[in-house]
Amino acid sequence: MRKLVQLFLLGLTLAGYPNPSFCGDGPVNPGSPGIGIFRFGAGAAIPFYGCNGSGAVAVDNYDQNIWQAGPGTISLGGQIGVSFFSRDYTTDNHLYKNRWSNVAVIARGAYHYGWGLPGFDTYAGIGAGPLLCMFDNDGYDNGRKSSHLTILPAAFAGVTYFFNNIIGINAECGYNLAYASAGITFRITK
Repeated sequence: MRKLVQLFLLGLTLAGYPNPSFCGDGPVNPGSPGIGIFRFGAGAAIPFYGCNGSGAVAVDNYDQNIWQAGPGTISLGGQIGVSFFSRDYTTDNHLYKNRWSNVAVIARGAYHYGWGLPGFDTYAGIGAGPLLCMFDNDGYDNGRKSSHLTILPAAFAGVTYFFNNIIGINAECGYNLAYASAGITFRITK
């Protein structure tokens, strides 16, 4: 988490924030056709197949804006994410250490709309991809490990604010390995 905060602060520094002359200098339509948007974030993970409690998630995604659709743009892209859960408990004087790891690769499509505000981009979309869930309980005499492979459907919505033409911040929520995540966004132009 500390590394994420440091990366976030570095991004703000590179973007010129909090210098007021840079605020609102982002593009009017950050998600126009031909623009790629890369995001790195972390947040609250969704539990799958027996995961208990709360967990952390790290996600990277890329959206390539392709088609103009009315006042907005349709993008195609993908997401890679990893989440971790752990729980230690004692029953009948026996310590159980449960660990869950989830890895997902999701193909996704989204609709982007900038509302005519400089640096502002909102989006919503759907996707699907393979999800690998791995479980380890070393509290048993021989340990117990298992894994499960399935298809993860995804639905998400998010908002991005660009400080300039390249760097911004992002928040996303939905059902795509994370309930909610936040992080840094980079806009890739031609």
